[in-house]
Amino acid sequence: MEKPTVERSLDASIKDGTAYAVMAGLGETSYVGACALFLEASPSQVALLVTIPLFLGSCAQLLTPILIERTGRRKPLFVGGSLVQALAWIPMGGALFLPAPWGFWTLFAGFVLFFAALHFTVPAWTSVMGDLVPARERGRFFGRRSSLCFLLQLMAMIVSGAGLAIYKGAGHEKLGYAVVFSGAFVARLLSVWYLNRMEEPPYVSRAQDKFTLWQFLARLPESNFAKFVIFVSCMNASAHFAGALFIPYWRDQLQYSYVELMTVTSMIVLTMIVALPFWGRVADRYGNKKVLKVTAFGIATLPALWLVSGHIAWACVLQVWSGIAWSGFNQSVSNFLFDAVSPPKRARCTAYMQLLMNLGVLVGGVAGAFAIKAMPVDLGFATLPYPFWGLLILSCLFRFATLLFFIPRFREVREVPQIGTARMLVQSTREAAESAVDLVAGFVRSDNEEEERAGVRSDSAGGP
Repeated sequence: MEKPTVERSLDASIKDGTAYAVMAGLGETSYVGACALFLEASPSQVALLVTIPLFLGSCAQLLTPILIERTGRRKPLFVGGSLVQALAWIPMGGALFLPAPWGFWTLFAGFVLFFAALHFTVPAWTSVMGDLVPARERGRFFGRRSSLCFLLQLMAMIVSGAGLAIYKGAGHEKLGYAVVFSGAFVARLLSVWYLNRMEEPPYVSRAQDKFTLWQFLARLPESNFAKFVIFVSCMNASAHFAGALFIPYWRDQLQYSYVELMTVTSMIVLTMIVALPFWGRVADRYGNKKVLKVTAFGIATLPALWLVSGHIAWACVLQVWSGIAWSGFNQSVSNFLFDAVSPPKRARCTAYMQLLMNLGVLVGGVAGAFAIKAMPVDLGFATLPYPFWGLLILSCLFRFATLLFFIPRFREVREVPQIGTARMLVQSTREAAESAVDLVAGFVRSDNEEEERAGVRSDSAGGP
């Protein structure tokens, strides 16, 4: 494809991402989970809401590579799937006006459709983006794109959280959710419009690029990429064992208000805005595995830190920690796929990876939903203030076990400098700080030069 065409497509992709981010900030997991509580769902039902639809939706990805290979097209698949995802907000909004328990189960069904449509688009969209973005610029491009998206998501999250608080105070909480979900619907429609403006590079399918999920899993003992996928899946399972129950914990046990809930969820997004470009540069230079190793350690320590306090200030600190760790982890997972898999195989490998990752989410979330009901608070040697703390302890152990077992078992696929982890972080942080200082200094110099030029023009105009 010609360079101007590629640039226009990437620009449309950035605009699509910002519109999608607004939708995510207005709804998706945070406020859909809170809406489920408003519809009288139990904490266990909320855990199932944020895990089962995600897994069932990811099963739709298995159809996408087959359709790509038969039609040779990718754009109609991700545009059409995105449109269906936008329409999924209609039954979710309608659930607000149904009696219990029909309201919750309608919301649940709409969320299944939401994720099925989303994941149907992922292999096709990932395949196209892998063709459009040059390999040497992936970390930086996706880092910048994600930062901008998270900025818009943060703004939408703040607006929706504040709006829900106002509507609740006025006694119209149901109407507040309806307005928020309607905004999410409109934002996703705008995203679909920008997706339709992208150009699709030619796609060539070869017989040797076709393989089944079972063939993929059978290569686990010798496949570097398969080992990487199992690592990410197990980390997802370990994280969602407790992570799926944070919203009920914050709202029911810690009694966070809508404003406080909006604050803690916004902190992680705000942190990602700053952290993503940093991790993108680090991954481009030192490789994705090094970033995965560092960020997985940060993710593993998080549950233990939640045991220190439930105060809103400490929660914000931990959300900053979480934003730093998860931003680098998730971005490096995506970029590792681009590096490890050839273009013709990307759609199929994306589908299999997403399916196994979301299987981890399902296993972890469902296990946590059942464990919270049976978790004792009296451990003999200590008494826990909440059953959720028992899940945090187990989640911490699961995460460290996953990290220690899998990290040595897969390798970096690019040629990168051999450098220690600590030195990499120190050097990258120093370079980032120097770049920030140079940027500020450049702005100051520009302002001073402009003032000097203005002064010269003023003297000339006022002279005899």
